[in-house]
Amino acid sequence: MQGNNNISSNLKRKKLKDFIPLVIAFFGCMVLLSLYQNLRLYFDGVLDSFLNKSFLLLIMHHTGFGALMAFILAFLFNYLENKKANLGYNVSKIVLGILIVIEGALIEHYIQNYEVLDYNMFRFVEIVWEGYSILPIVIVLVATILLFLWFGKVTESLYNVVSRTFPLTIILFSMFLATLNSEKKPINENKTQHYLESAVNNIFDFNKYEGDAEYPLIKEKGGKGRLDNYFNLAETKPNIVVLIVDGLGSDFIGKNAKYKGFTPFLESLSNQSLYWKNHVSNTGEGFAALPSIMGSLPFGKNGFTNLENKVNRQTMFSVLKENGYRTSFSYGGNSALNGLDRFLDEERVDEILDKKGFGDGYRLQDEDAAGISLGYPDTELFSKWQSLDKFTSMPRLDVFMTLSTKNPFLIPDQKEYEEKVDRILMASKMNKRTKKLVNRNKEVFASLLYADQAIEDFLKDYRRQANYNNTVFIITGSHNLKDLPQDDNLGRYKVPLMAFGPLLKYPKKINALVSHADIAPSLISMLDGKYKMKVPNKVAWLGDDLIHEGIFKKTKQIPLFRNKKNVHDYIHENLFVSGSRVYHINNDLVLDKPGDNAPVTQAKDNFRYFKAVNKYVTANNKILPRSEALYAKGSKEFTKAEMVWVQSVFNGNDFDKAYKTARNLAIDNDWDRALLLANYILSKIPRHADTEVLIGRIHSWKKDYKTSIVLLSEVIRKYPTYTDAYSALLDTYYWADKSEQADQLFKTIEQKGISSREINEKITRAKEQIRKNALKKATEHVKKETNIVALDIK
Repeated sequence: MQGNNNISSNLKRKKLKDFIPLVIAFFGCMVLLSLYQNLRLYFDGVLDSFLNKSFLLLIMHHTGFGALMAFILAFLFNYLENKKANLGYNVSKIVLGILIVIEGALIEHYIQNYEVLDYNMFRFVEIVWEGYSILPIVIVLVATILLFLWFGKVTESLYNVVSRTFPLTIILFSMFLATLNSEKKPINENKTQHYLESAVNNIFDFNKYEGDAEYPLIKEKGGKGRLDNYFNLAETKPNIVVLIVDGLGSDFIGKNAKYKGFTPFLESLSNQSLYWKNHVSNTGEGFAALPSIMGSLPFGKNGFTNLENKVNRQTMFSVLKENGYRTSFSYGGNSALNGLDRFLDEERVDEILDKKGFGDGYRLQDEDAAGISLGYPDTELFSKWQSLDKFTSMPRLDVFMTLSTKNPFLIPDQKEYEEKVDRILMASKMNKRTKKLVNRNKEVFASLLYADQAIEDFLKDYRRQANYNNTVFIITGSHNLKDLPQDDNLGRYKVPLMAFGPLLKYPKKINALVSHADIAPSLISMLDGKYKMKVPNKVAWLGDDLIHEGIFKKTKQIPLFRNKKNVHDYIHENLFVSGSRVYHINNDLVLDKPGDNAPVTQAKDNFRYFKAVNKYVTANNKILPRSEALYAKGSKEFTKAEMVWVQSVFNGNDFDKAYKTARNLAIDNDWDRALLLANYILSKIPRHADTEVLIGRIHSWKKDYKTSIVLLSEVIRKYPTYTDAYSALLDTYYWADKSEQADQLFKTIEQKGISSREINEKITRAKEQIRKNALKKATEHVKKETNIVALDIK
């Protein structure tokens, strides 16, 4: 025993100078594994080059992961060395060696499957042994471990880089933090870190769906709703117009409104409508209102339109389109934000009007302090829509989203409307505190007055539509304005809901507590009851009927998506769950303490269950089976190998930059790769006009003129004022020697006021080609006639 102690005391304890070479050796091995990954992908034909931007990003992310491991091990190293000589050094060597083996195995899995391994599918032995060619990775791992040990010897001299543990740990931790906000894609991330993060998220996710039903939201199509009791539906299907007003909350309309007088038209309209005074939005975010209203859909993590994967569903867009409706969506802003355009594209909406489709003659909203304009204000939106051709031979579903009541509230003629705010305040009976708040936020209330006037003018103009007398109008707010203080957490969701039009039998105030999620099921049920429509037998609506007796319906559940990554609130009958707290909702939707017999535990359990189901159905495409869904898989699917290549040339979310990469590939005649990247861009941003034009041009360069003409004509239909589309189509007509077909395009260019030097030159070129072709035909005709006469003479 004494001898052993002497041996231990004679051993020299390792210091930081011995630990640093291990860290450097570990990083060197990560670089080698990065090289191995990209070389394998390159020789498999997946990558164009093994040394590219994704390779540098991969090394950066390996650096971040290595820094984190070194930061943790540095403390363990010192602690164990103080306990026993060489213990910390040997443990660090073993841990880093194991991490190298794990990373190598996960890289091999990625190379074989083109996807990174997540915790819930982790079978470490099987990824090595099940059907893989293990020889390459075994050789690489053995070589890497040997190099790791060798690196540890040759890099001991680098100790002088850092001489103390404290500054080393700060440097390492800083390196790790620097990589947290960098864009990670499967090809460029440390696979071990991805797996560990997945494991942590899985272990600490206490809202896991553990039910037996594969599709927990699915249910039988409901019976006849009660909304049709209030409408005299004609023999032909009615137009449906849905107007979603950003930020229009119940604070501005109704008996208990805090800020009365700033929406006078909508206030008067509520007295001529079915008006739900206890109606709530399912979301506190404007963009997230659309899928709730049109599809009664769950939220996912960041809102339904931001889901990465495609999910089977039914919406009012798809159901009505299947039943002969022409569908449209109109918005003055950028529909690419938060994936609205992708959602609409997957729903195959016939007409989409957004910021790109206005053209000259329409006034953009003023720029904010950052020099950015949100888009076109409400009057311009309605004016543009009125100018478009309408297909009156079929019923229409027209959906509008406004933006003038959205921060920064830069409306046209702002001073004029702020003066109206002053006049309303002078005549108002609001208390001093409320008046002071209005004065401090005058631009907010001016925007409400402006939007109210814009809606009034729109509805007056709509009376000139051919099918006006057979139209049902729906107006609601996206959510209550968050730029003004709320009394409680429920306040953010309180929004008015009105249904009106010439078909309404009589106006009525409805007390029922309902939500956006009830709109689509109720309208579809009303139409189905009258017209026996084609509606799937199975549905997965979150809501049900807009009409029920009293205020609170037994078993009524209303999930509430406060903001991105935050399903924080929930309504269970007459209880409001907010985080861990539960409140009673009284008849005026004011929160107070729940009674002793209130089912608080049940409300909390239902909320936890919904959060689990919400995550499960959206992450795993389990809202509906394919057989019950409409337009489930509309856009192009990509193979795993194609996605590896895409991620190797495009790392990030800047799709304009991706477009430039695709354009450069096309210029270099790498048309297949350019088309692949361009189609990927459109799968994420379906209305990226430059990319759509590029695809049309590529087909033209490939001499596939027929496809090019079809594609570019569709771009012009979608963006009738986009000059580059006309330029590309004129090129295609010229190269295909079909300038005669350009004659109608000349008229469209003139009608739309398209004018530029480039366009004018191409029109002149086309007309010259037409002239030459006509002369050539005339010459050939004269020759033919001459030959005929000569034959007759003979």
